[in-house]
Amino acid sequence: MSEKISYCGLYCGACPSLQKKTCLGCRSNNKNQNRKSKWSCKIRKCCIELKKIQYCGECDDFPCKEIKRKLIDSHPGDPRFNYRHKIPDNMEEITKLNLEKWSKEQEILWTCQNCGQPLMFYYNQCSNCGKETDPQAT
Repeated sequence: MSEKISYCGLYCGACPSLQKKTCLGCRSNNKNQNRKSKWSCKIRKCCIELKKIQYCGECDDFPCKEIKRKLIDSHPGDPRFNYRHKIPDNMEEITKLNLEKWSKEQEILWTCQNCGQPLMFYYNQCSNCGKETDPQAT
């Protein structure tokens, strides 16, 4: 399964840490990566250790208090965080398509239509060509 699919319903391929190669994605078990915060992520631990599910959308408690607090309800009205507010929609799409097909669609969505380079969360602008973009604008 693609390591670019997070447990919480985000596309890791748009994460600055993955693009800078300081993280290998939420599903990677390689402990030699620089980014250590994922090892303490409560959402990741819940999916792997407690619920033993592939993503939060498989959980009867979705959206739980933790995913709402940490992601879905965070930074209201800030367009840099639109990708977090789309998690419930992402879960519906993942359930409808499956994880691999959704990941492929996200890869296209998070690619600059102007120059073909990957886009990143937060910036709403291509770091390569400068084109303003927000793949998940409402």
